[in-house]
Amino acid sequence: MITINTAESALKNIYLETVVNDINTKTNPFLTMIQKNTKTIAGKDAKASVRFGNEGAVGAGTEDGELPRATDSGLAEIVTPLKNLYGTFQITDKALKAAANNPGAFTSLLGGEMQNLVATAQNNLNRMIYGNGRKFLAHTNQLTFNVRIAQIPLRFQRNLRVGTGVVITNASNQPIHTGPITIQSITPGPGHLVVVFTGNLDIASNQDRFYIYEAGIEDLEMNGIDSIFLPDTMYNLAKADYREIQPFTSVDANTTLRVISEDILLEFFDALEEHAGGQATDIILTHPRVRKALFDDLKDNRSNIDVTEFEGGFKGFSFNGIPMYSDINCKGGTLYAVNSAGYKTQQLCDWTWIESEDGSILKPISGKPIYSATLVKYADLVCEKPFVQGKLTGFSARQWK
Repeated sequence: MITINTAESALKNIYLETVVNDINTKTNPFLTMIQKNTKTIAGKDAKASVRFGNEGAVGAGTEDGELPRATDSGLAEIVTPLKNLYGTFQITDKALKAAANNPGAFTSLLGGEMQNLVATAQNNLNRMIYGNGRKFLAHTNQLTFNVRIAQIPLRFQRNLRVGTGVVITNASNQPIHTGPITIQSITPGPGHLVVVFTGNLDIASNQDRFYIYEAGIEDLEMNGIDSIFLPDTMYNLAKADYREIQPFTSVDANTTLRVISEDILLEFFDALEEHAGGQATDIILTHPRVRKALFDDLKDNRSNIDVTEFEGGFKGFSFNGIPMYSDINCKGGTLYAVNSAGYKTQQLCDWTWIESEDGSILKPISGKPIYSATLVKYADLVCEKPFVQGKLTGFSARQWK
């Protein structure tokens, strides 16, 4: 007969390994690439040292002249708290009893719930990979400034609450308001939500997508790729004090929003290579509309388009020999040129079940005939080579020609 102990044993000994593998290697090709860079640490903070300048000296000289002199290198210490990443699994007492005498039904029940858990974990982790540590709420393509109204996709409805303080930025992470603002009202519309904000909004005309974060929660989610591209800070460092290690950012300054093209991208990579000292980008991450615009531009110019397949079964195409992957979670009108060797996941442990003192993982929810188990990972993503990373932005998020 199948019992709670049977279910717990299956979750620990049968399903956990598969769940961990699916989350780590089948969520995003960039995440799969940096699995080899994972570092298990002790303590609550992820730490990294970024060196800049010369540690030694090599050079030519005269036969009897002075030898090249070594100079002290600079050192920037990155410190960021490990993030608490959770995934919750629930099973009702009724479902468990219904499968008590049927191993096939029990396997199907747990297997289906594990698939849902993996899918939810992948969706949230994938979004954080492109984020900046802030608590993301929604984005909008339609924002009317004179009456502070935004049209927001319905899928973000559960993230929004009246009275919540928010920060609204453009794709360059620049706030579009000078003071605090809150959500004043939320009204369902045809295919979207109509959200009204309090406070003053101000933005240049050449923007067509904005990003809404919860105010006061700047370090809750995992630091994603965009974390090093915040205007003033990079993890715990003030950017003004560490100009030598800043990543390369190119923001299109045209007053009319443009579409990213092959020529624009080639110019960007030339500038990035000069900034980074020739250290190579090994993956491009962008939004599907950017990918389509580049694809169309390459076809129009009769350029060869090479399809590429990433480890984990992901597909994309290569640009100038660099594999490109597109994802709707990436900011619109934006492209990241990434050197994956510069990123490292630091963690206390890999995904595991939270256990009680007696070793149990399925716990009854008070007042309900439901058992719950929680998957947890304490980790953060740290860029140890920010100066070789690049971001191209300021283009049309919709990529209309």
